[in-house]
Amino acid sequence: MNINEFTALAAEEVLKYFPEDLQDGVKVETSKVMKINDQMLHGLTFVRGEEPAPTFYLDQSFEMYQRGATMEHLMRELAQAYEHTANAGPEPTEVPDLAFNKVKRKTGLRLLGMEYNEEFLKTVPYKDVGNGYALICEVQIKASDGGIFSTIVNNTMAKEYDYDMEQLFSAALDNAWRTNAASLMPASELDADMSDEETEGGQESCYILTTNRQRFGAAALFYPGTQAMIAHVLKEDYIAIPSSLHEFIIVRKSKAKDPQILVEFVKEANQTVVGPEDVLSDCVLIYSKDTRELMRYDAA
Repeated sequence: MNINEFTALAAEEVLKYFPEDLQDGVKVETSKVMKINDQMLHGLTFVRGEEPAPTFYLDQSFEMYQRGATMEHLMRELAQAYEHTANAGPEPTEVPDLAFNKVKRKTGLRLLGMEYNEEFLKTVPYKDVGNGYALICEVQIKASDGGIFSTIVNNTMAKEYDYDMEQLFSAALDNAWRTNAASLMPASELDADMSDEETEGGQESCYILTTNRQRFGAAALFYPGTQAMIAHVLKEDYIAIPSSLHEFIIVRKSKAKDPQILVEFVKEANQTVVGPEDVLSDCVLIYSKDTRELMRYDAA
């Protein structure tokens, strides 16, 4: 059985495990969604009248099924997850107005590596920022539990609401420092076991660049003024190593390894350590304090 067959069978079986009061009027639809890093996810969407229609992805359940979990067990868990969402899940405080004038102050940014997103980038408006990186927009919506829902602006959404994407990207850049400020932290503050060599003479050699939310924080490198600000703090050129979608590791150029060794290290980490949904890029960058130029480290 492949994932498509498993999803179709799940759509037929799951309602058997719903409480009676939730079965009425629920329609189960199979869905495929292209996610960041060309991750194709397979799921079930539960449609019930005018209520929000949650989608539950089944890829992990399919892996558990392949390892011996029964369909009955997996469907009971799925039914319980839907019941919890239907009874207690956070919802937007009201149906959001996604017109441009309403969302422009709620729009943020995410950074992607273009080599990992050839298919995904066909589905969203994006801004090529050079060296194999691209920015996409997200709209942040308040939920009833005080949290934030974020939804990526895709081609369908941009067309439906007639967004001027150049203006929306401009608004997102204007919002960046106000809504999700960049944060540059010495790595020694996060790792108490760092060697004395890494903080020789009280001078930090390694920093973590993210945002105050620490989620999709790698975009902070492309906020207005961030690149020059980092060079001002370090007082020299620096290397930006793509750790994940959530952060860059910033290293003083004077402490950096040979470019080819560093690039191979990042590629290996992306293949063996970083989860496929969190990989940013294999492209290591170097910033010149004098020219204020960001370029590929292996091409410098």
